[in-house]
Amino acid sequence: MALPHLQNSQAGRNKFDPVHVNIFEVGFTVPAALQAEFGKDEQLITEHVTKISGLNALNRAPATGTQKFMGTDRTYIMPKLDSTRAELEITFTLNLRDDVDNYIYKLFRAWAGLGYDINTGSRALKRDYCADWLKVSIANRAGDIYHEIIFKDVMMNGDMTGIDELNYETGEAAEISVKFVSDWWQETKA
Repeated sequence: MALPHLQNSQAGRNKFDPVHVNIFEVGFTVPAALQAEFGKDEQLITEHVTKISGLNALNRAPATGTQKFMGTDRTYIMPKLDSTRAELEITFTLNLRDDVDNYIYKLFRAWAGLGYDINTGSRALKRDYCADWLKVSIANRAGDIYHEIIFKDVMMNGDMTGIDELNYETGEAAEISVKFVSDWWQETKA
């Protein structure tokens, strides 16, 4: 048997481009209750995204179940999914605007405070703490978008992490990770 040769590769001969996991953009809206203070930063937030995870919610399929009959298994697809919501986690770099304004951190602290303000105990309604959408656009090397997901009614989901420790031994810039959840989305594929 001969070893594979470049001529045997249809993907190679036809110049198919690989899918790259680092060619994407995440766009945001902030909840209406924060628009007056942070609406101007919606586009700026996009510049600070370094990583997003949780997109596997789009690929869910029902698990299988089994029944027994005289010591043998009968397998079937379960009639429902274990979860239908998308749980996303996004990592952001942090910068200071005007020397002292930690604007990304302040925005997400204010957003978290809509659900439950740790300083006062006040709470808001869902219409106040949900953003209208969060958009993930995935592109090829030329910038052509071939997959877009618009998550709807997006809210924060738990603690922010990454800014809970200071350390003299590192020179890396600070990052935070924020968890979000969305119950529904629209997906467009080329």
